[in-house]
Amino acid sequence: MTAFYSDPAVYDILHSPGTAAEVDAHEKVERALMPGQLKKSRLWFEPACGSGRCLKVAAGRGRKVAGFDLDDGMVTYAAGRANLKRAKLFTADMTHFAAQARQAGLAPASADFAFQPVNSIRHLGSDKAMLAHLKEMAAILKPGALYVVGISLTNYDWLEPEEDVWTGARGTCRVHQLVNFLPPEPGSKRGRAETVLSHLTITRPRGIEHRDATYDLRTYDEKQWNALVKRSPLERAGSFDAFGDPLEGRILNYQLEALLRPV
Repeated sequence: MTAFYSDPAVYDILHSPGTAAEVDAHEKVERALMPGQLKKSRLWFEPACGSGRCLKVAAGRGRKVAGFDLDDGMVTYAAGRANLKRAKLFTADMTHFAAQARQAGLAPASADFAFQPVNSIRHLGSDKAMLAHLKEMAAILKPGALYVVGISLTNYDWLEPEEDVWTGARGTCRVHQLVNFLPPEPGSKRGRAETVLSHLTITRPRGIEHRDATYDLRTYDEKQWNALVKRSPLERAGSFDAFGDPLEGRILNYQLEALLRPV
C-alpha cells in the first residue's frame, strides 16, 4: 500500500467524504448496545486511524479521542488537525500496541468505545495476527466497552471479481481511485486472500499523477468470523449495516460487527 499511503493529504481527500455518516452509524450502534452510558466525554479509540478523519469528527462532537497508525506520516498528519492536537495519537502495529498506548499516556482499560471501519482489520493476514490484535484491544477497552469493526464477510459459494470507484476533491486537487477486487482461490495457498488492485489518479494544477498499489485482504465467511471471535477475549454483541441498523438476517457486502469486552 506504499503508493497509496505515501501522501496522507491525498488519502484524506479520497476518504473524507461520508465520514460524518460513518460516525453517525457508530453512534447508532453505541446507543443500541450501550444505552444510558453515552456521556460525550467518553473516550473513543481507533486502531489504524489513518489521517484521523473519523477521530476529527468524533472530537468535534465533544468526545475524547485516541488512536494509532503504523505509518508515521499518517500519525503526524492526524496530530496536526486543529481539534486533535491534544488527542493521544501514536505509531504502532495492529498486533502490538497496548504498550505504546501506555507510553502515550493512555491507561489500560480506559477506552469506552473503539471502532475500525472500511475493512482495515482485514489487513491482518492470519488468524494468529487477528487474535493478537483482539487481545490487545481487550487490554485497551473498559469492561463492557464495544469495539465496532467494519468488515466484508465472504461467501465462498459466490466468488466473482468486483470493481469499485472512489472520488474526492479539495481545493484544486482531485483524487480518483479505481479498485479491482480479485476473489480468493479456495483450495490453494490463496484460499483466504482477496487481492486488491488500486489505481490512483491525482489531478493538480501542476499536472496528473498516477499511483498503483497491490495488496491482500484476509477473507472470513460467517462461520470463520464466529469461530475466530470465540477464540478471542471479546464476544460478538451484534451485527449492523453501514447505517447502524440491525442486520436482522440480511446478507450484505459490508457490515458493522460489534464486539464486546465482557464485564
